[in-house]
Amino acid sequence: MMRLNRLPASTFNRLGMNESRVDYEAGAPENYEIYSDTRLDFTKGGDVSVAITVPDGKSIVVVMSCDFDDTLSIETTVDIGKDGVLRLIQVYAAASDARLINRVRVSAVDNARLEAVQIYPGCGKTYSDLTADLKGNESSADIRYAYLAGRDERLDINCVVNHIGKQSESIIYANGALQDNAFKLFRGTIDFRTGSSLSRGDEREKVLLLGDDVINQSIPLILCTEEEVEGAHGAAIGSLDEETLLYMESRGLSEGEAKKLVIYGMFNSLLTLTQDEKVSEQVNKCLERKQI
Repeated sequence: MMRLNRLPASTFNRLGMNESRVDYEAGAPENYEIYSDTRLDFTKGGDVSVAITVPDGKSIVVVMSCDFDDTLSIETTVDIGKDGVLRLIQVYAAASDARLINRVRVSAVDNARLEAVQIYPGCGKTYSDLTADLKGNESSADIRYAYLAGRDERLDINCVVNHIGKQSESIIYANGALQDNAFKLFRGTIDFRTGSSLSRGDEREKVLLLGDDVINQSIPLILCTEEEVEGAHGAAIGSLDEETLLYMESRGLSEGEAKKLVIYGMFNSLLTLTQDEKVSEQVNKCLERKQI
């Protein structure tokens, strides 16, 4: 039994939201070592280990694209050198009966930057766990998610940013929609450790509920043992508001077309950031298969 997606502070024991357990035993992984711009396309299940090293002063882009059946387990370790930048783009357009276990651990030293984009247009059963340790002074992390969970799908996300160095900065933004008996749990934690003075963190999630039979759980969490820091967090959860619907209907759109437009907008805002045509094509094809 694999235990993952743990909250740094166990505050929800009664609700069973502190961690997830997956019935899976990892096998011998396929190994990748990355030092420069790279694209990895995974089209089958199995175990994968990825080690990304960003040299001092360098900027690299790593794209991981997944379209697979069965179970795929990916474990990624990242070391970003001084003044280095990593743009990590992960797109998972899995089959509805597939299962993904995705774990990412990032270490960033002085003035290092992580720009992470995780996109889930068709998630099957997905467990995603990202931890970023901002060890260096003026290090930063910008982490963004877009997701759509549909019929009987499960999306379980954990994102933790540990502020360790001084004047470190973080952003965790997530936008998503749920429909057709989907389940989603998003844990987002910003942890200001002792010594991380003058650091700032901002965490936001917006969830669009497209039915009464979906289950949404959101845990925005801030931990702090340092006085001179600035943190903000929150979650907005609801259906498409009447004012927006009326406006779109006045432009000739039906309610279904309006919902589809809003959902595509969630993904397109991140696809613009990726600047990757193949990723955009993959996401749009997956959204077309969904009955929005």
